[in-house]
Amino acid sequence: MPDPSPLTPTLRDLLPLLLLSFSAGSLTQLTRLLARPGRPRLRPTLALATAAGIAALTVSALTCAALPHPAPALLLALACVTGWSGPGILARLGGLVERQLGLHDPATAPSHPPDR
Repeated sequence: MPDPSPLTPTLRDLLPLLLLSFSAGSLTQLTRLLARPGRPRLRPTLALATAAGIAALTVSALTCAALPHPAPALLLALACVTGWSGPGILARLGGLVERQLGLHDPATAPSHPPDR
């Protein structure tokens, strides 16, 4: 079995950081939703908080892949900003990645309504 380079983090090394990113994004979105006036409905609130956590985890993972050694504070800040923005950032990020890879065709791209 080849020995992984000590400079390349493994998933096991990144797992605590990714879990923290997920938690920070979810908690940020949950706080934002609970701060709104009125009583929030449980299921949509939990779904949006979970989706924001997934978005924050994705942004943190992509940042780790793009930058050689990102500062943990940067990743935490990105997770919180992503969590505040909500899960809609994944659609925009996905479109950006598709364009960079040459997979995005504006004529055939489905239109997504903006999330609130």
